[in-house]
Amino acid sequence: MGKNSKNKNKSASNKNQSAANVTTHAHDAQSSTKQQQQHQAPIKRPTLTLQKRNELSSLINALLEIGFKQPANPKEEWDQYLEIQTLLHRVQILEAPLRRTSSNPTTEARLANIENFYRWATENGLRFDGVRIAQFQGYELGLEATRDIAEEEVLFSIPRKLILSEENMDLDYSPTQFGSMSNLKLSYVLMLEALKPDSFWKPYIDLLPERYNTVLYFTTKEMEMLRGSNALTAALRQCKAIARQYAFLYNCTVKASRADKFNSMGQTFKEQFNYDLYRWAVSTVMTRENLVPRSRPLHSGDDSASQESETIAALIPFWDMANHRQGRVTSFFNIETQEMESSAQFSFKAGEQIFIHYGDRSNADLMIHNGFINPTNPKDYVCIKLGLGSSDPLLEQRAKLLQMMQIAKNTELQVLPPPKYISSELLAFVRVFNMNAQQLEHWITSERAMDLLHVDCALETTLESKTWQYLQTRLMLLLRVFPTTLEADEEQLAAYKKGELYLCYVEAMLLEYRVLEKRVLAAALDYAKQRIKT
Repeated sequence: MGKNSKNKNKSASNKNQSAANVTTHAHDAQSSTKQQQQHQAPIKRPTLTLQKRNELSSLINALLEIGFKQPANPKEEWDQYLEIQTLLHRVQILEAPLRRTSSNPTTEARLANIENFYRWATENGLRFDGVRIAQFQGYELGLEATRDIAEEEVLFSIPRKLILSEENMDLDYSPTQFGSMSNLKLSYVLMLEALKPDSFWKPYIDLLPERYNTVLYFTTKEMEMLRGSNALTAALRQCKAIARQYAFLYNCTVKASRADKFNSMGQTFKEQFNYDLYRWAVSTVMTRENLVPRSRPLHSGDDSASQESETIAALIPFWDMANHRQGRVTSFFNIETQEMESSAQFSFKAGEQIFIHYGDRSNADLMIHNGFINPTNPKDYVCIKLGLGSSDPLLEQRAKLLQMMQIAKNTELQVLPPPKYISSELLAFVRVFNMNAQQLEHWITSERAMDLLHVDCALETTLESKTWQYLQTRLMLLLRVFPTTLEADEEQLAAYKKGELYLCYVEAMLLEYRVLEKRVLAAALDYAKQRIKT
């Protein structure tokens, strides 16, 4: 599946990056006093009535209440999601006047902003050769080679000055403590910059999508397409977490005491903060962030060594326009030059799209956090939840043996695509789960307990048979949970690709994801059946 959103939680950060302080973007010191006054003049923005604020406060309290409530089962988890969506829908209606007017509602509008972005970026140190931002079918925007490019050739260098991170936070207005959550700090900084008409990063922000294909933008009908899937719980939890964070931040900002003193930007944020803005900022960060080293110590007492090892989330203009293709990481932050450097992971012909590698992730992770999937993902997997029963009389022995192999007694373990099918940890867990007391004692006292991780480990025939029979049964149950069969989904996907069935991008992505997950499970099931026969 192509990608409209672009996540770069990329593992490119061996030499990583950060950003310049927002105070460096003030108007030129040579500006006249009159110009400065004009620059600082307040902008008339819509506000909400006291009645709407009171209703919002009630909705916020309801979101917080359900946000901290742990579901007892999958049905309750789904019901909570529906309740949260109902509350957020009402929130969005009330906050409609506060929605940020985007200058880039379409891909065409974003393309129209490219020249302004180039001018801004090059004036501030961006260096690139043989690369341009272009539109690609199925991807919206990406990077295109304007000439033949050799593998390992440096594509571009981006100075720290252009990188947006928590280090650009307005220190005069920080409504709450985000702790170590650097990605949330970055989302907050992005919201502040998006509300500034004269933001240093405005040319970059004008290139960002207005909305994304992450789960935060799924309709309930689209989320319904994940019923039975391994990815559903993670998707629901993501939506719940963001709704809870929005409600928390609302209470820390909008409901702050009138006695609290804010600078002009803080007051603007207090009045204009809304769920759509937060969802957009969080999605931008989820789909485009990368970890980079700080430019300065977090605490005045930090030494240089700790400074270099500490990383923070950041947005990197131009570099984050590149789409993903499986390969290897070729982007690094050069500590000496204080620049992000990216080289070609493959050779590219003029006119071809230039891809970078975001890192090894499952399709579930890509779909939830990035808004796209990779149909040929060699690093894909499907998780199975497993745990030892508290009433098991052999619980202590099983847990001890699992601990020897560094496997938790309650965990999620991976079913893999061919040719591996079953991960080592999953196989070892099921073996331990099916052992009797004598077998557990034997392996706990053995020096070869790690052999249980290997598929060809020498085990008693009865134990090995029980292991593969358990896996077969579990895989069959996972496939039966889906409301549709693999064959039915494959027929529907084929009809879509032939143009015989209309689906929007997200619906098509979800259908293909479902097919890919079922194929992984079905292939592992066939493998388990073969192991039983042998």
